Amino acid sequence: MAIAMPPEMTDSGFAQHLLPRFKFRHRIALDPVAPDSAAELAFRREDGVGEAILIGRDGTVYRLVFAPDSATGRKFADWLRSGPGQKTLESFPKDGPPLFTLFEAPAEQKVEAAPTGDVALGSELALLHCGRCHVVDKRNRMGGIGSTPSFGALRARANWHDLFLKFWVEPPHPSFTLIPGMTEEFTDSRPARIHPVKLSDIEVNAIIAFIATMKPKDLGAPIRYD
Repeated sequence: MAIAMPPEMTDSGFAQHLLPRFKFRHRIALDPVAPDSAAELAFRREDGVGEAILIGRDGTVYRLVFAPDSATGRKFADWLRSGPGQKTLESFPKDGPPLFTLFEAPAEQKVEAAPTGDVALGSELALLHCGRCHVVDKRNRMGGIGSTPSFGALRARANWHDLFLKFWVEPPHPSFTLIPGMTEEFTDSRPARIHPVKLSDIEVNAIIAFIATMKPKDLGAPIRYD
């Protein structure tokens, strides 16, 4: 079966290094031919066709092109990505860095959107409602309940945004928090444990926007157990 390969793969001896090892592994012979020759498989430099699979030492990305129903093409691509395939790539040439290595697409970076809301309003609401149990900032630094984490400590957590985005489902908040459209109304059969805190979604967003401006509290290094 023919595989079209560019000159930098054949003239360098890379093809002669790569293809016999694939044959040894899968008992399938691939014969290198010129890039413009008819072939069932092909390494191409063009964007948009085939699977990006190898990258040259100079940064050139090579795509493996084959028909969707080609079992050999799929097997060859999978072998290149396998442990034995990668070792084959890494071992050529013997006297220097690999000429070609497995291409890995850059990981998508998760960009967390900045909270939107009225920071000033959030500051007032946080002190008014949350300050009953939490130390919000220096305005009520002598307040709060001792066992309740301060806003600074909560802000230091990696998942602080998720915590505040759904704080009303975290105990003990369900017993006294009312957010229209998000929580159930309190009734005679399910009364609020204390005077209820009622917030709109706009007010929740304002509180989160305020917390986003806070400096996380330095909680020190994690506890180590020997």
